[in-house]
Amino acid sequence: MGESKIRKQQMEQRTQQIIHTALKLFCEKGIEDTSVEEIAKAAGVGPATIYRYFETKAELAISAGIAYWQMIAGKYLDSLSQEAYQKLNGIRQIKCIFQIFTKIFQEEFLFLKFLQEFDIFVQRYHISKERLEEYEEYILNLKPYMTNALEKGLKDKSLAFSYTIDEVYFSVTHTLLSLMQKLACNGHILSSDERVDLALQVEIAGNLLLNGLGSKESQ
Repeated sequence: MGESKIRKQQMEQRTQQIIHTALKLFCEKGIEDTSVEEIAKAAGVGPATIYRYFETKAELAISAGIAYWQMIAGKYLDSLSQEAYQKLNGIRQIKCIFQIFTKIFQEEFLFLKFLQEFDIFVQRYHISKERLEEYEEYILNLKPYMTNALEKGLKDKSLAFSYTIDEVYFSVTHTLLSLMQKLACNGHILSSDERVDLALQVEIAGNLLLNGLGSKESQ
């Protein structure tokens, strides 16, 4: 193995170490309240080393966000490639996808809080859409599964809607993710928030959306 290849591997390992350390601190303290100096200390490197890999804190936050979306996709989307899922009709595939949303809500509170923090950070520092293109690619990992299920549902008549596939995809995912982020970050502020289990609220929202998309024959 050549020296250049070894050095490249070491740089990649160092990059991943910094990203995962930053992500851990961002989840614990919030992006805004975590300094580059704190990340450097926790990662066992100097601040100058971090700036050698990431020009700004914003670049590091974006890389941390990409890493988090990769982890979530790897953990929860594998079932959508299984043969049993492929045999389901469109509405049942959508139901499986909505169940994944509920499972993510139950198991990944830190992820949802990070998303909320990240959105605020992006807006506060006016991070451009161009700088977020790679991050956006990982957000859209779910899109092919959802759009394929919607198209399948229209063909097998288990779904019926007059909107375009993209209109339904973005409206549904934004609705569920916004609800999940809101409940994860602010779901226990008022006494009335305790009346209905938070995960049940996500499940109910998914079922209502599913009923709205389903054809009369499937209901």
